[in-house]
Amino acid sequence: MKRDQKTIDRRHQEMVARIRAAGTMSVEELSSLFGISSMTCRRDLQILEEKGYLRRFRGGAAYLQDAASEKNDYVLSSRKAISRYAAGLLKSGDSLFINGSQTALDALEFTDVRLSVYTNNARAASLKQDRDIQFILTGGTLKGHILVGDYCIRSLLATDVDIALLGCTGISEYGEILCDIPSELSINETMLSHAQKYFILADSTKFGKVKSMGSFTLQTPGTVITDSGAPKDILDKLRDQGMEIILVQPAV
Repeated sequence: MKRDQKTIDRRHQEMVARIRAAGTMSVEELSSLFGISSMTCRRDLQILEEKGYLRRFRGGAAYLQDAASEKNDYVLSSRKAISRYAAGLLKSGDSLFINGSQTALDALEFTDVRLSVYTNNARAASLKQDRDIQFILTGGTLKGHILVGDYCIRSLLATDVDIALLGCTGISEYGEILCDIPSELSINETMLSHAQKYFILADSTKFGKVKSMGSFTLQTPGTVITDSGAPKDILDKLRDQGMEIILVQPAV
């Protein structure tokens, strides 16, 4: 598995270099160049966007110029503030779901309470095990760093938790919580339906994204934690749907 991650990391580095040189590249071009499926390519681009290297658009990605570094610092600071706030919601003894989101997983770095964490995020296995947090991986087929498939779904269906901390691909102009990968959509919806309450963690860059594969089915209203840069019109749409909004202030 370590060798696989090294291969992925090298591909990501080369992908960033290629997009930097070209300015923009399409998913089709990148998939052909690296010999990967379009789904894997979109997942790679999602990860690289979350790390602040590029900006995705429909069908491809553009490199973020050095002039945008201040904005990138703001995004990273926002995600850290969101993770920290989410950690403050957790009480000793809580059980929770965490999906493939890095922002959601990072919340665990800001808490030292006793928790049971059920997750399909394989990156959890690399976290320090010196705290009173019990990790239960769902199992399933590994796609990048995320476990998917029927085995994963069956595991989630058999589990009920106190809290779900979920990231998302984006939030549309209509207030829809979006997911880019079809196999993750049903996983996220299952987590939502088997948690007493849920929190969507999304920094302001996630707002106004073009709808892609689909949106979460929200059986009950929950809470969106975002930063103060989120657009007011979309926040108002979320409030109209009964969602609570929590705004955090980044450090930069």
